[in-house]
Amino acid sequence: MSEGRRSRSELLALRAGRAAAFRNEIVPYFRYVLQSGGLAFAALAIAIVSGYVRLLSDMPADWPAAAVGVAALTLAAFYTPLRTYLLPSDTVFLLPLERDLLDAVIRPQVRKAAVASGLRMLAAFAAFAPLYVRAPETAAAADARPLWGAGLALVLLGAWNAWTAWEERRVAVVFLRRLLRLIRFAANAAIAAALLLKPFWPAAAFAALGAALLLVLVRLPQRHKLPWNALIAEEGAARRRWMRFLGWFVEVRTEASRPAKRPWAAWTADMLPRRSEYAWRYLYAKTLLRGETFGAFWRLNVLMAAIALFASRPIVDLIVFAVGVAAGGLQLTELGRVRFAEHAATVPLPADKRRTGAASVARAAGVVSCVWLWLNSALAARPFSFGMWAVALAAGLLWTGWLLPRRIARPDAEDDED
Repeated sequence: MSEGRRSRSELLALRAGRAAAFRNEIVPYFRYVLQSGGLAFAALAIAIVSGYVRLLSDMPADWPAAAVGVAALTLAAFYTPLRTYLLPSDTVFLLPLERDLLDAVIRPQVRKAAVASGLRMLAAFAAFAPLYVRAPETAAAADARPLWGAGLALVLLGAWNAWTAWEERRVAVVFLRRLLRLIRFAANAAIAAALLLKPFWPAAAFAALGAALLLVLVRLPQRHKLPWNALIAEEGAARRRWMRFLGWFVEVRTEASRPAKRPWAAWTADMLPRRSEYAWRYLYAKTLLRGETFGAFWRLNVLMAAIALFASRPIVDLIVFAVGVAAGGLQLTELGRVRFAEHAATVPLPADKRRTGAASVARAAGVVSCVWLWLNSALAARPFSFGMWAVALAAGLLWTGWLLPRRIARPDAEDDED
């Protein structure tokens, strides 16, 4: 096997190995995501589908179909991720293989990104097309053009974005790179608006001309052959986004983990009395409010409240309330696993009070969460059933105010070793 072919095969194997390692890193967390958020996703899907069907069956005369369509298609076209799995150390060890890396790994990924972007645009237009045809604001424009032609033009727009975004990454000057991204976003909005609202064939010609001009424009500045720093930074950002997503549902352990400041919430722990009997509560309150568990906890509560407000259906709101209270309570049980230096001379606190302190903090957080979700779920439900929601609130308070704290306060084998 020639040296060039061998190096390319090794680069492909390296990328495949890193992709598999990343999947193995995040896939185990999805079991916990389904446990704490599976029903939430189901409730969100039900709410979206029911809202979509309701909108199709009873389209308001003033529904802004043009603005919604242009915004949705612009965002779908502009989003062009490129996963390379490059690491900072690669600028040293893989730099001699830059040409092989570009030909064997990067360019095939750009082509795959173009195909994925085109399919994403097709899916977005397919979802919007029924609304586009029925909305009074866009019905005439939809009738005046072949929908298959508009769909094909949007698919090509998505593929063009993926390739142009790759050329943008190669621009050496950061300011110019950002300026070109802004121009590309504006061009996407103008092309999407033309393809949806203007006469089709002139709009298609405008789209082709605009795409060609921008592709020429992005090639004018000085460019890198392979933009190492841009690709490494993008890969790091993609990993952080995945970890933030998982952090909505489960505590994600990372080497770079550090306490969060959260001044908007951390001050509540300072309201506890400055006496020794409240010391454990203070430690656990600060640990919760500045730790990773609270990040997942409050984001889950915000997500559940948003779903309940959006759904505005009693059965969906009740499911959202139950899922939010149950999942949030399970997240709070992580407090019982937190350990401090109980026997250190600098922290002379009685070890037998540790779990009661954790249970007290979990009770306060759970009750506040339960009342918050109840207000967002019950008050948004129409019609409002006082009896059903009173029972739901009582069950939620029983779980967060009594059963959950008892579970955390119960001693276990680890306490016997302390």
